[in-house]
Amino acid sequence: MPACPSCNDANTASVFRKNEFPYHRCRRCQSLFVDLKMGDKAVHEHYGEAYYESETLAEKGRRGYPSYRASYASLTDGFRKKLDFVRKYVSGGRLLDAGAAYGFFLKGAEPHFEGEGIDISNFAAIVAQREFNVRVKVGDIERVDAPDGSFDVVVMWDIIEHIIRPIKALTEVARVLKPGGYLFVSTDDASNWLPKLLGKRWWSLGAPMHLCHFSKRGLAIICERAGLGLPAFFSDPREYTLPEIIKHFGVSYESNFLKSIGLTLEKSLVNKFVVRMARPEQFIAVIQKPAT
Repeated sequence: MPACPSCNDANTASVFRKNEFPYHRCRRCQSLFVDLKMGDKAVHEHYGEAYYESETLAEKGRRGYPSYRASYASLTDGFRKKLDFVRKYVSGGRLLDAGAAYGFFLKGAEPHFEGEGIDISNFAAIVAQREFNVRVKVGDIERVDAPDGSFDVVVMWDIIEHIIRPIKALTEVARVLKPGGYLFVSTDDASNWLPKLLGKRWWSLGAPMHLCHFSKRGLAIICERAGLGLPAFFSDPREYTLPEIIKHFGVSYESNFLKSIGLTLEKSLVNKFVVRMARPEQFIAVIQKPAT
């Protein structure tokens, strides 16, 4: 059995297979992960236009977003709340957004932080620069082009589950963070009752994009392994319109029927109503690098 990417324990169990990808669960920390047999380039090729704008392209297979561009309003509202949360700990300074996509969070952070973003997607970086005038460059969080101690804050919003080698990535985060700096991570708790109940039907499963679904314990272990502090955990409420929720389910379950319903409802008054929800498995982790 493959070792757990969180705690490196070899005591893992095969739990199910979804499409061609076998999933394993760590008996020690309860993280859920894919036994990946693909090279880095093959994984990174999935983050093109079809990943961010799947409703405009007739491509088969699991994608990321119906339209990241069309979700600008709800995503920006959510990022504004995350920015307020970040500023409870750090009011300003240099900020790195790892997995910045189109740069919506960075755009909102501009009045308070000197921000820059990296993303593995060349498509996303081009959109960020050309359409939203945000500084996002193509890069890998496992190899950040920055000196030691460059940043006061690193944010990883819904990105850690995508990373091929998470311990290497968090060790790199620890390197570029200043002593006493903060890392903020949003992701899903794979040990929560809901993912366990849904099993292979859990909507967050999306290999080869989503590779490791951490438990809170697993994230705490990997943060210690990387030289970071222990996380504090908080709920992660988000806002969506009803059509967005339906379209996201359509993408997750590869259902053209649900996607078409969502697109139809976008043109109705239903699209004006915003739903605020905190899914039971979603959380934000706050990790402070030791000051010495």
